[in-house]
Formats: sequence, C-alpha cells, structure tokens
Amino acid sequence: MKPLLIMLLVWSSHLLAAQQTHIVLDSIHSNVLHESRTFRVYLPKEIVEKKQKQAQYPVLYVLDGDDNYLAISGMMHYLTEVNGNRIFPKMIVVFINNTNRTRDLTPYRVNASAMLPKAMAEVTGGAETFTQVIEKEIIPYINAKYPTSPYRALVGHSFGGIFALSVLQKHPDLFDDYIVIDPSLWYDDGRFSKSVLQTIQAGKLGNKSLFIGLANTTNEPNLNKMLASKAPFSVHEKSILRFCQKLSHSNSMLFSYQYYPNDDHGSVPFVGVYDGLRAIFKAHQLSYYEVVKPNFDPEKRIKTYYNNLSAKLKTPLQISPEELEYFDLFYSINQDQKGQKRLRNYYKKLYPNKYDEWLKKH
Repeated sequence: MKPLLIMLLVWSSHLLAAQQTHIVLDSIHSNVLHESRTFRVYLPKEIVEKKQKQAQYPVLYVLDGDDNYLAISGMMHYLTEVNGNRIFPKMIVVFINNTNRTRDLTPYRVNASAMLPKAMAEVTGGAETFTQVIEKEIIPYINAKYPTSPYRALVGHSFGGIFALSVLQKHPDLFDDYIVIDPSLWYDDGRFSKSVLQTIQAGKLGNKSLFIGLANTTNEPNLNKMLASKAPFSVHEKSILRFCQKLSHSNSMLFSYQYYPNDDHGSVPFVGVYDGLRAIFKAHQLSYYEVVKPNFDPEKRIKTYYNNLSAKLKTPLQISPEELEYFDLFYSINQDQKGQKRLRNYYKKLYPNKYDEWLKKH
C-alpha cells in the first residue's frame, strides 16, 4: 500500500473516531410498546469535554435515526463548531431508530391502495401510541440524563413527515418547531392532509414554525409539468405542493416551504433539513463578518442577539470569552481600531479577569 494512502486512511480513522465521540448510543425500555427503543444522541463538543459554556441546550429530535444520524450530526458539528460557524445554535440531537416504521409513523389505520401495499396497510395507525412513547418516555429520559433546555424541534421525512404533522395537529405544544421533508400527504387519499390543514388554519399556534421540503419525485422539468402529469406516483408530489400552497395563505403559524427540482425522495432529506434549520433560525444568526458594517455596535448587537436567542431557546445565554476574542480578530483584520476598542470595553465589562489574562497575551 502506498505511504500517502496509508496516511489518508489513518487520518480518516482518527477523524471518524473524533466525530463518533460526540455520538452516544442510548436506549430505553418502552412500557407503552413493551419493547426496547434505541436512539443515538449527538452532543456538542463542550458537553463531551465537560467544558459546558451554557447550562442547557436545545434539543432536535430526528425520526429515522439510523438513516440520518451521520449526515445531520456532521452538519450540526460543522455549522456550530468549525471555522467560527454560528449558523445554528449548539444543540443536542436525538436520532430515534425504528423498530416497526410503518406502524409507528402512520396516523391511523387505512386500507391498501395504489400507494400502499396490503402488507404495509395492515400495520398502519400507531402514530398516537408512538407519540406517547416520545412524550412520556423518551423526552423525560433525555431531559433527566442530558443538559436540555425546554426548547424542542422535530424532524420527519416521508412517513416521518406525516407523523410530525400528526403531532402538530394533536399535540402542538410537544415541539416548538417542525421540519417536514417530502411527507406522504397522499395518505388516506388526501383526507389526512385535509384534516391537518383545517386544524392548522383554525388554530393559533403563535411563534411555532413549520418548514416543508418538497422533492421532484415525478422527474418533471417544472411544477406546471408535474401538475399536468398523469403518472400514478405524481399524487405524492401534487399532494404536498397543494398543501403548501393552501397553508401559505394562513397566518396561524410561521410557515415556509422549498421545492428541490434536482432532488428526489431519497436525496432531499439532507438539503431539506439544512434549509429547515436555516428557516427556523433565520432571525437568530450573528456572523463575525458583521464587524465590517460601519454602524455595527458590538455591545448592542451582541446583547440583542443573545437576548432574542435566549427567548427562542428558552434558556439564558451569554457570549463566551472565546467568541469575543474571535470578534476581536475580525476587527484586527478589518483594521478597525475604534470598533475594536468598543468590543474590548464590552469584553472587560463581562469578564474582567479573563480579559486581563487575554490582554497580557496580546
């Protein structure tokens, strides 16, 4: 084997091992379903290293955990902990694995249809029971074992998408935000979709948000061609688009959706979850590059950002010394001594001892 290849393999194994230390395999015995339920828990690096910078962390619950844990945990790690990224807040992510997917994720029993084979139809309808597993067993376990805040969001794809919508319909306060990717809204010949839509339109869901990602499952060049399609499977894409269009006219909750013409049902979860998280936290982002703005007031902007984010995530948050030092670096690069002085005054106000230690090194 060539030396370079050996080096790459060694480096890759170290990288994978480092990433895996952030992911814990955990489980409970469900008294509701009388079976063991496993899940992986992604933890921010600072929790793993016992250097927590905040007392509580928001929690993202992801269905189909076996399929999604590597992609989403990698995304979360990179966009919260690498290269100064602050795209999303640092979160604990719980990836719930399946035992009987069709049973657990479908809202009620239905008969077989062109979209649902008989063998699958016979085990449908367990979503309400599985919701009780999550609400009364998994969430309390996670809250007791890990440093969680009261904020929770739910991610579901396909059957997981209609499960998330069923939770939103019947238990809206169980989660604060919902990311639904290419949901099976053809379920029960569209009656489930209609019922959820009526509930959302009639309800007052405050600041809760729903993001829906829609894939190009008909492989048509545009949505008009898709709507005109006679292909049997086109009902999947049509049902989602029509649901989104109708919900767009409702003011009962924060809602947005995105169409992905270059992704099908299998590939859309990765980009859909990314855009869903971007949509949820759109108003709660702070970039170090903002220092280039002539009217950027570091103390005012940082305070406002953390106050708003604290309210969103239901836990008190404050900028860390390390983040302030990163802002200082950007001021240096931008050669803005006036702004840098204001930032340093704010640093000294928050962390006087830490500031004096840091200043001696500079």
